[in-house]
Amino acid sequence: MAIAGGNPTVMSASTFVIQVDGIQVATFSELSGINTEVESVEYISTGREGIVHTKQYGKTKPPTVTLKRGLDTQTYMWSWHQAVLQGDPAARKTCSLQLFAAAASPKSGQPIITYLLENAWPSKLEIGGMKAGATEVVTETVVLHCDQILMQPAG
Repeated sequence: MAIAGGNPTVMSASTFVIQVDGIQVATFSELSGINTEVESVEYISTGREGIVHTKQYGKTKPPTVTLKRGLDTQTYMWSWHQAVLQGDPAARKTCSLQLFAAAASPKSGQPIITYLLENAWPSKLEIGGMKAGATEVVTETVVLHCDQILMQPAG
């Protein structure tokens, strides 16, 4: 596998959009992280050189995506999470996570990068603490689990 060279451009995104079946279902202002992981396994063998210790690929962990936004009247993520809570097999959806640059918007520009989340489902939905009379924005945090994440660069 070749690693591309050249002059990479550092990305700065301002909007994150979840699309299901090509329809925008939620817009987020913060991507807390995309996590993928492969555990390492210690392998010990003996040979002419004696005992050899190496690290090998181990079990993969399902990827997770954590997104935050100001709570609004969009209810898709809530309904989707409710379907998961009820054990609905149709709640596993392949969706896209699009990152838009600060100068672009989901309505006018192209995403700078798109991640395809295969068989995604919201495992956690958290509404931030609220206090009567407070002026802070109430936040909604969503954690999506999926089987695989594929990256689709712009262009």
